[in-house]
Amino acid sequence: MTFQTVLLLFAFLLVLATVVQGVAAIVDGLRAHRYFRRAIVDAPALFDAAGDFAYQPKVAVIMPCKGVDEKLKHTVEMLGRQRFRDYEVIFAFESDTDAAYSAVSEWTRDWARPHRLVVAGLASQRSQKIHNLLAALDQISADREVLVFVDSDAEPAENWIGYLVAPLKDEAIGATTGYRWYRATGGIAAGVRSTWNAGTTVKLHDEHLSFCWGGSTAMRRARFESLDMRRYWDRALSDDLQMTRAIREAGLLVHFVPQALVVSSDRTTLREFWSFAHRQIVISRICVPHLWRWGLVYCLGFLVGGTAAAVVAITGLLGWHDSATAMWLGMAGWAVILVLAGARAVIRQFSLRLVLAPFLTWRDFCWDVFGTITFAGAMHSHLLVSSMFTRRFVWRNVEYEMISPDETRIVRRFNPTV
Repeated sequence: MTFQTVLLLFAFLLVLATVVQGVAAIVDGLRAHRYFRRAIVDAPALFDAAGDFAYQPKVAVIMPCKGVDEKLKHTVEMLGRQRFRDYEVIFAFESDTDAAYSAVSEWTRDWARPHRLVVAGLASQRSQKIHNLLAALDQISADREVLVFVDSDAEPAENWIGYLVAPLKDEAIGATTGYRWYRATGGIAAGVRSTWNAGTTVKLHDEHLSFCWGGSTAMRRARFESLDMRRYWDRALSDDLQMTRAIREAGLLVHFVPQALVVSSDRTTLREFWSFAHRQIVISRICVPHLWRWGLVYCLGFLVGGTAAAVVAITGLLGWHDSATAMWLGMAGWAVILVLAGARAVIRQFSLRLVLAPFLTWRDFCWDVFGTITFAGAMHSHLLVSSMFTRRFVWRNVEYEMISPDETRIVRRFNPTV
């Protein structure tokens, strides 16, 4: 057996492994689609004869703010228009000189809905977001039964609270969560961000991979206290992944609610997106290393297998090896890998349209499918590998260093009042 034959066989083993991985991804995509469809089919049972949510505990919605996000006004408006009987909203800020403080004060001036604006002050040993959340928790009404957390760049629908809270009727559930969908409306950067975010959106149906996303999460207040979440948050940076960790350590599950998916359409630049994505991956590596490792293996698998198939095909066309059979098999393998990746994206789009149909456009569809079969694997792989070499990043004008999931160091502030 010649050295060339050994190389070709090795390349085909890589291609075969990637094809198997691709088929498994299709199967998982179909499972996710069934999960979404089941959520839609079961939804009518959540409502009473009057069309209201049957389970309506007293809710406190907490939204940390810093700076005026592009869609912040819309987010605040949607929080005031929720079709839910009894809820209050707590807005938490670093400072009353934050531009968001005066903006939210103006937008909520005529609200009949109970709400408060809380000033947390500067964080010294944790992320500013968690610092704001902890300050807000001290101000919620004593009769609140459920805590709901939302990010300032989320754009929730009118039934968002109702759907997110409904599964908590089962006290065995640790927490419920939605996730974000970044719309591809706008320029290239928005499309790239949408492609990057797409893969995670329909992985949350898997209870082994599901995690809380802080922009759309609910938990019973009694559960929050029994898990001693304040201890988990005391010196931490990530609110949601620490919440996930507490739930997992208690032997509980995070329940994904497809109807609690929220869109986000803030504009971005490629530099802003890359900084954001890098930060998210670094946080994941430190807080949920098993998910980070799974993502690394998954992305590198597609990248390496696809590259091996392409190399065999192209080198055959160029005459660098004399096996026409290997060349055609390489082309076929490359095509199969691309088709499987594209099919996974198509299934994902059909799943998302079950709950986000009014918000998704053909741009979302095209960026998801095109991005998945072209640059997504390399982009994800680069971000995952580069996250291995740092624990520092900038978030909302503050540079942090993550020592561990439980310990955060504030390196410096660039402009703490904006």
